Amino acid sequence: MKIYNVPNVYFLAVVRVFELILVPGLTLCLNTIKFFSIKVKSQGIKEMEECAEDEPPNKTPFFRARKMERVLNFKRLFVKYEGGGVTGTQKDRISKYHVMRARELGFDTVSLGSCGNYGASLAYFAGEYGMNSIIGVPSAYSGDRLSEIRSYGGDILELPMKYEEVVEYMRQKAADENWYDSNPGNSNSELDFQGYSQIASEIVSQLGRSPEFISVPVGNGTTLTGIYKGFRLLREAGLIDTLPRVIAASTEGGNPVVRSWKKGQKKIENLGPLDIRETSINEPLVSYVSYDGQAALDSIYESNGFAFEVPDTEMMRYSQLLMVHENVDALPASSSAVVAANRVAKMLNRKIDCVVIITGKGKTWKMQ
Repeated sequence: MKIYNVPNVYFLAVVRVFELILVPGLTLCLNTIKFFSIKVKSQGIKEMEECAEDEPPNKTPFFRARKMERVLNFKRLFVKYEGGGVTGTQKDRISKYHVMRARELGFDTVSLGSCGNYGASLAYFAGEYGMNSIIGVPSAYSGDRLSEIRSYGGDILELPMKYEEVVEYMRQKAADENWYDSNPGNSNSELDFQGYSQIASEIVSQLGRSPEFISVPVGNGTTLTGIYKGFRLLREAGLIDTLPRVIAASTEGGNPVVRSWKKGQKKIENLGPLDIRETSINEPLVSYVSYDGQAALDSIYESNGFAFEVPDTEMMRYSQLLMVHENVDALPASSSAVVAANRVAKMLNRKIDCVVIITGKGKTWKMQ
């Protein structure tokens, strides 16, 4: 890994260039270097170098869902399946980065508040690298990942709080106990955006172009923002000509990003604890505070995109459709991306070209 000393300390990392062979010759190499330019603080150079050399999780599956195209309103429908990650969700893309950063900064324990998916992923990578993990979860959490977290060596704090309260509690606990704080928002956002921007890079590599639309499930807004930032970097590097229009999918149980967009507001408006209705299906999406919600809302507006609330019944039905027609094991909440994309096609009264991000796997619908 080569470090270049330039103003403001830029770390130029060329990561798996062969995966981005879109044009031949030197131009490709220079553009790829530009795409993977990451601005970091001086103290972070060595840490990011180690992350780049010890690669993040491998590329996830991507395929054309031809049977779903015929059932729904799509010209072309592609699935980016993040359920193919080691712990089955897109969180694997950021967990390893946080563990590596924590280790480089001298921490022996990583921590966060979670409803399960991020907690399982962080505990897995902490275990892989010999670190401790402490995961705070709402005591009312209805998922089945607690045993998985423990199997990876993670310690669980069950707290009589809502998710947002657990995050703030664990953030303060990390400061008090000298644990690495892996919670969403604040100083961690840029590292999270970096991890999720790889999804855009992989889509362009696998599809060979930028799609017309990209549909993403939204909770905190971090994944959507990171993906859109990735496409913007690709365009700046000259590797794509156009940006996709963003479709944000969340729950009718309450989410600030979608609610703010539906009201035509340019500034995110968080909800109150009594404004949300949480269920075992919408847990990954429902929130009264979206920690990266403003960035997500900005992405929707900048791309001339859309946002939709999806009921649990449709999440369940589309999860079943994905299994029946494409043999895809999709967490129902992540199937909201397909529901929202189909609504756009109906609203525009035409078949659209779209990539949907299935952020996790899960067989919840089979157990109802």
